[in-house]
Order: sequence, then C-alpha cells, then structure tokens
Amino acid sequence: MYRVLVVGAGAVGQVYGHFMQRGGASVSFFVKDKYKEECEKGFTLYRSRRRGLGPGEHYQADAVYTDYKEVAEQHFDHVWLAMSSNDLHGDWLADLKAAIGDTTVVMLQPDLEDRDYVLKYFPDSQLVYGIINFISYQTPLPDLPSHHSDADKEGVAYLMLPMMSAEFSGNHERLPEVMEALAAGRFPVKAQQNVPRIYADRSAWMIPLVAMLELENWSIKRLMSSGSLELAVEGAKQALAIVAAKFHRPLNWTERGFSLLLVKVLLPLVRFLSPMDAESFVKFQFKKTAPQTRFMLDHFIYQGEQLGMNVTALKSLREKLPDTQNMKAA
Repeated sequence: MYRVLVVGAGAVGQVYGHFMQRGGASVSFFVKDKYKEECEKGFTLYRSRRRGLGPGEHYQADAVYTDYKEVAEQHFDHVWLAMSSNDLHGDWLADLKAAIGDTTVVMLQPDLEDRDYVLKYFPDSQLVYGIINFISYQTPLPDLPSHHSDADKEGVAYLMLPMMSAEFSGNHERLPEVMEALAAGRFPVKAQQNVPRIYADRSAWMIPLVAMLELENWSIKRLMSSGSLELAVEGAKQALAIVAAKFHRPLNWTERGFSLLLVKVLLPLVRFLSPMDAESFVKFQFKKTAPQTRFMLDHFIYQGEQLGMNVTALKSLREKLPDTQNMKAA
C-alpha cells in the first residue's frame, strides 16, 4: 500500500487524493492551520456528467498535518504538490525538503518557470511531473439557480476530459509507482517524455485567452464578437514561440496551425459540449486564480525578453489586466 501526502486540499488535491485512496493508498493532506478542521471532516466529490452531477463520493483523509515536524515523523512514498503556480513559489519548499528527504515529489504546476524553481530545492532525479487531465471546481457554482437539481450538492465537482489521460514523466524508477497509485483507482494515466514542455505549450495558448476572457467580463459571446480576440491569439502565438525556444525545439504542426479561425471554431464547441454552464465556470474558476494568470503572463514576457523575442501582444494583454488588489476592492 502506498502512503501518499497531498500538499494542498483544494479542488485538484481532493480529486487526486480520492482516486489514490480508491486504489488502496493511504492518503494524507498537508494544509495551513486554518483549513485543518474543515479537512478533517472529509471531502465530498461529484463526478460531472452530461446530465448533471453524479451522486456524492465521500472520503476521509487518513491524516491531516499542518506542521513540518509532524510530516518528518512519517514515511511517505509520494508527495504531491497540488497548489497554484504562484503559491508554489516560496521558501516553504526548503522546509518541505527537510521534512521528506528523498521521497518522490510529484509536481502538477503549469507555469513556464515552475520546474526550474522546484529544481532549486529538489534534484531532478527526485521529481515526477504531471499534467492535470480534469476540470475541478467548488460546487454549487455561484450563478446556479436554486431550483437546479445540483444546487444542494456542496463539495467539489470534477469533469474527466474525454480521451485525455493524465500524463506523467520523470525519473524512470519513480514514475511507475506514481502512475500505479492512480491507475489502481481506475484513473487513466499515460507516460510521456517531457511533461514540463507539454504543459507549458498548453498554458501558452490558454493563458492569453483566459486573460482576454476576463477583460470581456467572462462572456464567450462577447469575446467571439470582439476585435480583441485577435490580440489574445497573437499573444498565444508569441507564448508558443517562447516555449519552443526555451525547450530548444521547433514549433510542431499543431502550434504552427494555431489561428484566429481555429479559436472561433472551437470556442462555440466548448459552450455546447460543456456539461456545466461554461461561462459561469470560467468566471468562478479564473477569478479565483487571477493571480496565477498574471503570474504566468509575467513569466512568458520575462522569458521572451531574455530570449530576444517579440512579446508586444503579451505585454499589451498584461497591461490591460487590472491589478488583483483592485479586483478585491471592487
């Protein structure tokens, strides 16, 4: 039986913890003091399907820790970093390293510089890199009407993206155990050669579009009809070129084919195929993660400037975004 510690008990960490526990692993969480009591009550998850949310899936963590000394007294096979990119960056990683020693670390963050940052504290031989293949969010969504059948389902909803396995890469001796811990819970997994590059690619096209969607008040319809969509697409193209240069490889055919026309075709499909209200979801999810959006745009711009590349569209997008402090005040 694998002993797993999940650092962070947000929507992402809860889903991974659920599937690993379902596969027979002992799952514990490491959280801030203010979240301990709530986490000790357990977690309720709902799988999102075309006709709404499924029945509640409740589970209890085997333990909830808040202190590095408590963690150091335990033995874990894997430690999963389940927080946003901006929350990942901080001196706390040194304390975690001291507490867990040589335990396998699984990182799930999508920012261009996350891997380089974690390597300041952990050797590459200790790391496994993963790509999140699901959407998870607090339910019910704020805009859900009270008469909706899912309005009383409180917890975390998750949507498994069709035909998308969770992709992992990393140390060849540590990787199989991490994948096995998930696969035992009937979670689809797949080995890849370079997950940090793949994740950076996906972030490159997504983050500029999310930024512009925020500027259009989270309305896909407004974004589609707005001339500003072209700026978001140009920003994504610049970000894709920066990722290719950072990882020393040419753009592939899908990246070269990314265009305004393609986005205009795909965005309506997102609204149609989504089992939840797509605009309510992106508004709720990406307002909450607004600091990460800005954080990632800043890193694309910084890397592009370091490489001597064109970042004009990315800079224009970043300058249009309001400061997160002003958002809170509003």
